Amino acid sequence: GAEPSRKSAEGRGSTMRGVAASHRRRGPAAAVWIPILACVLHICPVSVVRAFDAGIAVDTTGAIDDEDVAVDMAVPDSVAANPDTYAYTFAAMPADGDHHIAWFEPKAVAPKVHHMLLFGCEGAVSPGLHTRSGGMFSPGGGEPRGSVCENSGSEPFIFGWGKNAPPLNLPDRVGFEVGGDRGFKHLVLEVHYLDPQRSDANETSGLTVHLRRGRPNRAMSVVAFAQGFSLPPGKPRVSVRNACVYTMARPLRAFAFRVHAHALGVEVYAERLAGGRWPTDEAEAREGRTPGGGDRGESFPAVRLMGRDPQLPQLFERIDDAGLTIRPGDKIRVTCVYDTGNRTEVTRAGWGHGDEMCNLYLMVHAEEPAYLSCTGSQTHGDARMAIQHSPDSESASAKAPDESEALTAHLVDAPSADKRWPKSLGQVAGIVAEPDGRHAWAFHRGSRLWDGDSFDPSTHVVKDVESPIAENTIARIELATGKIVKSFGANEHYMPHAITLGPDGDVWVTDCGLHQVIRYNASDGARVAEYGQKLTPGKGKDGFCKPTQVAVAEDNSFWVSDGYCNDRVARFDSRGEYAGEFKPGNGDSTGFEVPHAIELDSRDSTLYVADRERSRITAHSLDGSMIREYDLSPHGLVYGLSVLRSEELGLSGLYALTWRRDAGGDVGVVWIPTDAGRPSRDVKRHQRVSWSLSPAVTIPHAISVFGGVAGGTSGWGRGVNVLVSETRPDLGDVNLHRIWIGDDAGAGGDDAGDTAAEGLKLVPPRGWVKGAQSYVDEAALPGSDKATAPTMVATKGKRDAPSSSTSTT
Repeated sequence: GAEPSRKSAEGRGSTMRGVAASHRRRGPAAAVWIPILACVLHICPVSVVRAFDAGIAVDTTGAIDDEDVAVDMAVPDSVAANPDTYAYTFAAMPADGDHHIAWFEPKAVAPKVHHMLLFGCEGAVSPGLHTRSGGMFSPGGGEPRGSVCENSGSEPFIFGWGKNAPPLNLPDRVGFEVGGDRGFKHLVLEVHYLDPQRSDANETSGLTVHLRRGRPNRAMSVVAFAQGFSLPPGKPRVSVRNACVYTMARPLRAFAFRVHAHALGVEVYAERLAGGRWPTDEAEAREGRTPGGGDRGESFPAVRLMGRDPQLPQLFERIDDAGLTIRPGDKIRVTCVYDTGNRTEVTRAGWGHGDEMCNLYLMVHAEEPAYLSCTGSQTHGDARMAIQHSPDSESASAKAPDESEALTAHLVDAPSADKRWPKSLGQVAGIVAEPDGRHAWAFHRGSRLWDGDSFDPSTHVVKDVESPIAENTIARIELATGKIVKSFGANEHYMPHAITLGPDGDVWVTDCGLHQVIRYNASDGARVAEYGQKLTPGKGKDGFCKPTQVAVAEDNSFWVSDGYCNDRVARFDSRGEYAGEFKPGNGDSTGFEVPHAIELDSRDSTLYVADRERSRITAHSLDGSMIREYDLSPHGLVYGLSVLRSEELGLSGLYALTWRRDAGGDVGVVWIPTDAGRPSRDVKRHQRVSWSLSPAVTIPHAISVFGGVAGGTSGWGRGVNVLVSETRPDLGDVNLHRIWIGDDAGAGGDDAGDTAAEGLKLVPPRGWVKGAQSYVDEAALPGSDKATAPTMVATKGKRDAPSSSTSTT
């Protein structure tokens, strides 16, 4: 492209108008709408077209951080000599540093302009774009556009406009990354005119893109859903569905969405599949039925996230107030509903006048951009979202290491002067990391210890029935500082055991002293619900007896490992009503013996149970049917479980916390690479690998894992973050540890030392500001000043013999 000044400049031909940049204050907030074509996802064929005549570079000289750089992208209306004209212009983004798009200001009017689409290119613009005629409303679809980016199989969609939609203002310090070394190098604007314009017209139509200097705290992206299909004629209601699993490590926070269908479209909506289960049919999903009796869980409901009538103005509707987050392992399904009652022939997907489309576009933001597409499955499959553009694309497609045993377990120092986690934590019975790795929740026992005198052995009733734990027992810990940012639960608990986060962020805990499951609002610590009879052991539908953990599905139906007395897993529907229970075998030697932990992997609708005293993990379908078991007897008893649902870095699967309690006391972590609905990997990569955590960990209890690119550890190389809790018998002792299992890169290799990996220095996550939030100052427990931070020799993994698992189905 040319190198003009910041003032407007004209391209030399009819294809494009020049791009101008100026400094302006930020504009108003609003939602926008557009009719995006399925060709965005390369459903259309590619044709050879002639090139642009010129392009404009953006000059940001003199811009300051609190000013916007206005990039005016427009085309002369006179180029629309024919009906259904598509014209293009592009802008080269600033090369003098990182910038981000702060807001969009449309400068077009309908119906003269039908729609405008804005795309980003990692490199150069395709030399093959030109003004063309025919397309969306032309017989046969007209001339396809082809790719907008040169030598690229992807063209990330950024923004669109139509029907006089107002500007769209993005949240402060959240935006689309452009320029510099990381962002898009070019933006390309498509302008679609429905009708011919006068050849002497001197007006222009386009979009002003407002840039702000610097990287945003969070990067905006778009997830695009599209599906090829054909519709039978004469049907008042026909549905097309498309589902994909999100498997990158960084959670995506939803900002706005937009739907698109043609004349037959009735409704377009998105759902999160509960337990990953595809509902049997729409009626069951809407009725909200959950499995009970012997239906094998086929009728799990889907949880509706968003939806809109595509015949309404197709704006980007903001949903950021809903607090919706797409987490690793979430299975998202988009459904388009059509009325073909007046059609006499089959209707197919396409961009022609008589064709149809099924599109939903979701604006999301995260620590790094993730432009994704889903052209997945209409047949209950397990397709993964495809990456169109992301700095994490290489790690996201990585396979499991050929030599997994070469990965090393390092003890990571707590980020405090004395290398200790909060001294107010007692025995940490439960630990769970938030999906983004910035915070973790601990469920601890304060000044109370569980010992041989805590319960009446004949009744299982806690002996301190009149004395709940005086201290706060639930703590949210900022992992970058090791400080508590929120705590509650004082005078409410008797013997904490495990903690789980629900799909909406609610905190679920099991208390063996209360014999209850309790659900808390994470924001204010208020009780949302409780299950079981307070301080009273029960069974069947009447309660629990020392329940150990809860696994929560996306619709808030849940399973409870009812552990020390009943040796069962109890099931409850989304209304909290008892729906049955299951045990493996017939209560004999094949049954549970202290089911100590439970995890749900929605990627393939599998429940995992840590059958502690039998040294195994059992895998079940959602109705409890046994699928397989994993014998971990060489490693000891199985105390904790955690599923890594992120498939980045090739380390996805099941992580078990084991303890050879009566045979030397060695504590370890065992990684079991599960298939999670995908074709089996080769035998070697599927074998289990274990790492010793001794002597740092002595009395293990719970484990939680999160991806190696999340929470400030992306520079550490391939690996996984592991949090391990303990229930040591001395008050004030150290009961929480952070472990890194991964490459030695950044840790100094084999000569890094025999204690915590000195090279593994936590880099605060992007957008984190020290001291930006207040901390809770809680009193240290007696004895905590005498306890010292543990040490551990960095250990390589050991690969198990290829015994794999025992299948029962």
